[in-house]
Amino acid sequence: MALAIFLSLMACNGGHVSEIYRGLQKAEEFISDDKKEDALIQLFELENSIDATTPDTLKYKVLSRIGGIYYSDLKEDKADEYFKKALAVARKCGNGYLSVALWNRCLTLSDNDSILIYLKECHDISHASGTRYTEAMSGINLANAYIQIGNMDKAHEVLDNMDHVVGNDSVLEIELTNARLNYLIINKSFDKAKEILKAQDVRNLNLYGRFSRYRNLYAIEIGNGRYDKAIEYRDSIDEIKSEIDSISFDEKLSKTELEFASKLDKEKKDRDIAIIISLCVIILLSAFLFAGIKRRLIMRKQIELNEQILKLNLRIAQLTESHNEGDTPVNYVGADIQPEVIEKLRLNKEMFISKPIYGRLKQLNLKRDSDAIDKKAVNEILECVIGQFADVCSTIRQLYPGMTSDDVLYCSIIYVGFSKEVASVAFGSSEDALRRRKSRIKQKLPPAIFDAIFGTKA
Repeated sequence: MALAIFLSLMACNGGHVSEIYRGLQKAEEFISDDKKEDALIQLFELENSIDATTPDTLKYKVLSRIGGIYYSDLKEDKADEYFKKALAVARKCGNGYLSVALWNRCLTLSDNDSILIYLKECHDISHASGTRYTEAMSGINLANAYIQIGNMDKAHEVLDNMDHVVGNDSVLEIELTNARLNYLIINKSFDKAKEILKAQDVRNLNLYGRFSRYRNLYAIEIGNGRYDKAIEYRDSIDEIKSEIDSISFDEKLSKTELEFASKLDKEKKDRDIAIIISLCVIILLSAFLFAGIKRRLIMRKQIELNEQILKLNLRIAQLTESHNEGDTPVNYVGADIQPEVIEKLRLNKEMFISKPIYGRLKQLNLKRDSDAIDKKAVNEILECVIGQFADVCSTIRQLYPGMTSDDVLYCSIIYVGFSKEVASVAFGSSEDALRRRKSRIKQKLPPAIFDAIFGTKA
């Protein structure tokens, strides 16, 4: 009797697993036909049918696939919710699943501390599971994250150990080269950076590779103060950007799909179970493909804003030089520079408000009691503001030496829209103290710039 019950339960569980497999296959068909709403309905039904007898690998596939659809539609909050659930399940499924789950989790994070933690774990797990491509990409992005927060020793340590992982993969070689160039340019090692660029075989670079090459050359010449040469590279950047814009969405999508399909097939060819291989390939391919589409959409906007900022930097440098040649005191720089500084502030604000963390700031601004405001959330937003406005803050301090570091930081948070309560928490000061700081700043800045930052009338 007990044996009969056991066999009956096994048969039911086998039918349950088969039903989930069929549901996943049907969802993939909907996605192939660009019917994402139908795919989500199908996947939600599968999610509701998951129980204690469902294998963890199938739970992961369902949750990860929902997250991937939300991510492709730029719904990062929803994607983050499901990628987080998928990661928790992947930790029970082995390193092959965990490597991909960690990478997906990084796609929806915005704070540097969390990104560093997950990238490092993804790098280690990918190394242990032998997923070379994910190991290389997580390592390169980990180095870039260290560079962004100014931990150059850690960045150097990661970059020094990437050659054997990258191997002879031409795409990964370009990504690694760009990370090393970023490291050298931030360290102002312009000569070494230029040696690497000269050694590049331009014939092997695609449009994005050539675009990165000329942007790096442009940054090197600006750093060396050779503005005439920088303008020549500026023209090359504009030409390549026009070529990129001329490529149709379908062509880019097809190219990305083919590249990732070949890489993922190579990674998975020695796996034992054919159906797990095919589903993993679909999940990985979709995650990278959707991420690539989103990155390209965001990239175009960020490229335009960055190029405008670079032009303003060049213009401000030239105007400052002309004032210095005329023996004009730095703190009395003329009105011709002020519109350029105001425009630079505006462009940086436009980039900041396009980030997911801006939504968290708007939520905090709704609170009118400083004690009820989450200090940790304020600090995370503050770090993002510092990263975005570091360059323009440096410009203001150079032009107006009376401004302190805290002064320019206060100007930045007010300009991006911190409420007085959130600003008080960010600075750890009373609102009266901040009002006094504002009064002191008014004495240090030209009226036009002060009015632009604080929204007052000239």
